[in-house]
Amino acid sequence: MSTVFIQVKNRARGNVTAPMIIWSIAMAVVIFMIEASHGAHHDALWVGFGATALFGIYLGLRRRVAASFVAPFVSWMVAWVPLWIAAMVRDGFLKGLVVGFFWITIGWVLIGGLEFATLFIVGSFLRLLRGSSGTRDGGVIVYGPGGDER
Repeated sequence: MSTVFIQVKNRARGNVTAPMIIWSIAMAVVIFMIEASHGAHHDALWVGFGATALFGIYLGLRRRVAASFVAPFVSWMVAWVPLWIAAMVRDGFLKGLVVGFFWITIGWVLIGGLEFATLFIVGSFLRLLRGSSGTRDGGVIVYGPGGDER
């Protein structure tokens, strides 16, 4: 009977929970500004894309690009109440309830899709540019019954 040991190295660095929550709050503010105002809101759109690109850069540097799959859901959890309130501010109470419900259900597919695409593309591109995390040892080390390494 022989024993097999498998060594797996963690290449990701750090926890991204706090930056993800900060980004989600920033996105909630941006979405509120866009929905609550009647005028042009190009500046708020650029701030939103800029914040998302910065968070994507952070994910790429931390090798946590997979977090871009979860980030839109976290953003939705933070932003759905402010988005609903912004719709009521802009369109009145009753119409705002309907419009807000539309944005937090169906419209969020578009919003979350844009967030995901921006995070994933920027993070993946930066990770690709950054390259490998260093020298790689063998992916699997097997110690045989006599203590020899294979």
